[in-house]
Amino acid sequence: MLAAGLLSLVASCDSAPENHKLSPVANSIILYADQTSDSLRFYTYDNWSVESQNKWIDIKDDSHFEFPYNNMNCYLFKVMLSVEPNMTGKTRYGTVLVKSYDYSYSSPIVQLGLLMLTHPYFTVDSWLDEQSRIPDVAYYELIDSAHWDKDSICFTMHDNWKLEYVGDKPDWLSFHMGEGNEVDKVEDYEEGKYTVYLTLTPNVAPDERKATLRLTSGKVSNDIVVRQLPAKQE
Repeated sequence: MLAAGLLSLVASCDSAPENHKLSPVANSIILYADQTSDSLRFYTYDNWSVESQNKWIDIKDDSHFEFPYNNMNCYLFKVMLSVEPNMTGKTRYGTVLVKSYDYSYSSPIVQLGLLMLTHPYFTVDSWLDEQSRIPDVAYYELIDSAHWDKDSICFTMHDNWKLEYVGDKPDWLSFHMGEGNEVDKVEDYEEGKYTVYLTLTPNVAPDERKATLRLTSGKVSNDIVVRQLPAKQE
């Protein structure tokens, strides 16, 4: 738990109104599976405390910041959170309890079981609930036409990452990092935004074919199934 106090800057005056407030900046925090840090922000005039309600969420006791918000001594506080990577393959839901004066609120912390891919986009098997539109279980699938010979995978990683085939390398699919040289694996890349380029051999067979790539960021892995449609469906 992290607790902090504010020294009152209001001049002593019997007629001065007493102000109290506790207001979150955001209703919830949503993280990707390999994302292990973020910040909780809220406004208050008063002493406050922040306490994690889940073992996988930790409050950084040595990392909080305060910013004057207005001329009435209301401050914006920024408290750093440390989160374990989510290796469950499912979305998990936690809370952080914030208290100030006689007020309190539980800030939802939602961590997806997914890495941050922008292409292909995930397909949802089930939702966390009917209203949130947050996926509970989802997967990545790239579907290519039989005559397509190029595609790509685009993503942002929050830790060192690698990409490799699951099982034997298929004879119709290869990937490279833009230099044009085919590789069986890319690894030891730093966190950041990347594109991996795929090269496919056109499918002239009457059957669909597929291969699986595994993208790993830190301790978290997601599989990407690459499907190439059969020629008869063209």
